[in-house]
Amino acid sequence: MAGAFLGDFVKGTLVGERPNHIETGIRFHRAVDAFVDSHPIQRQSIDRFQPHFRRYGGIICDVVYDHFLANHWLTFCDQDFVQFCEESYAAILSERAHLSSSAAETITRMQRYGSLESYRSETYISRSLEHIGQRLKRANPLDESFQEYIQHQTELEQDFLTFMPSLEAFADDWLRANVEPQTS
Repeated sequence: MAGAFLGDFVKGTLVGERPNHIETGIRFHRAVDAFVDSHPIQRQSIDRFQPHFRRYGGIICDVVYDHFLANHWLTFCDQDFVQFCEESYAAILSERAHLSSSAAETITRMQRYGSLESYRSETYISRSLEHIGQRLKRANPLDESFQEYIQHQTELEQDFLTFMPSLEAFADDWLRANVEPQTS
């Protein structure tokens, strides 16, 4: 879990600087990102946006698909969503020694404000897109991108629901092939 979270913080080649389970999580995060970015349904979602939003379509889809996942959680997981969020924060924070200071600050802030739980809220989605836009170095239209979500919400949600089973299958296959079984 901590390694998967670190996927957005760790750049470059993994060379054994972290425990194997952390580096496996980072590799998993990268594999999922590559799968999502190359999937035709993701491309279909991006193509729904006006041309000047398409360059940032991957970012918009990441946030919007997370929103749909939070709202359709029980379709894909038997565990209570809030319990999953709490356990995720705890699992990541239990690896604090392997987190960079920025990653530790981010997960602490996420826990404090209930960021994962907030993905169910459209207001949070709008603010997230604006915040990401402010963090990017070059000028971008992300502060206006929530309107693209509103305009295409039904189609984007259907894209997500069609896409998610292929992501689940990919993740299961990747984990089966790359994670050593736990021995008792």
